Amino acid sequence: MIINYAHRGASAYAPENTFASFYLAIEMNADGIETDVQKTRDHVLVLFHDEKLNRITGQSGSISDFTYSELLDFDFGSYKGNKYKNERIVTLYDMLKYLGGKDLKFIIEIKVEDIEEDVLKIIYKFNCDSKVTITSFNLCSLKKIRDLDSTIEIGFLTDGIKESTLRSLENWNIKQICPNIEFIDYQKVRYAKKLGYSVRCWGVKTIELMHKALQCGIDGMTVDFPDKLAEVLKK
Repeated sequence: MIINYAHRGASAYAPENTFASFYLAIEMNADGIETDVQKTRDHVLVLFHDEKLNRITGQSGSISDFTYSELLDFDFGSYKGNKYKNERIVTLYDMLKYLGGKDLKFIIEIKVEDIEEDVLKIIYKFNCDSKVTITSFNLCSLKKIRDLDSTIEIGFLTDGIKESTLRSLENWNIKQICPNIEFIDYQKVRYAKKLGYSVRCWGVKTIELMHKALQCGIDGMTVDFPDKLAEVLKK
């Protein structure tokens, strides 16, 4: 089974990492939701991808420069059109509170260090540990997760699939590798799966790349347009 993860929700159509985007992804038959976690100045875990706020809100600064209350005054939706004006930032707590009970899988990407334990606490709070894969480009963060939880699924975000990387991940019981679709092929995916890894690719920005991912034999992918992938998988 190939898992159709909505990348920051149905982000081709609705403002990324918002409830509007998450619920639209569900309507579009996504199997799961991928999102990003950072920490506010007052240590609230919120869902946001970029290092800076500018692209989404027009505001200068980073998530960590503001309290959660201050961030609630910012518009996280208008960049996608007036339909989404005043869409608010979402906390990890609220996302799992309202969506954790649904028949969905979740990818939670850790974007900053020293939030690993707090992320796990919220996952446990809503009994979502069997539904969640925690990912990061930062191997140190993933090692902290594994030290804290010996069984939760972990995925390492990287550009390609290298033998040295796979051997390193094996030492930490990390069994999912998440390469950029641009740098993989069928043989590389087959090699990783032969060693016992699942392969979930990212960077699937076009329909052509979506078909490439399917031809490579991946186990899942994150897409901005989960409706298009759902339609193909249905066939």
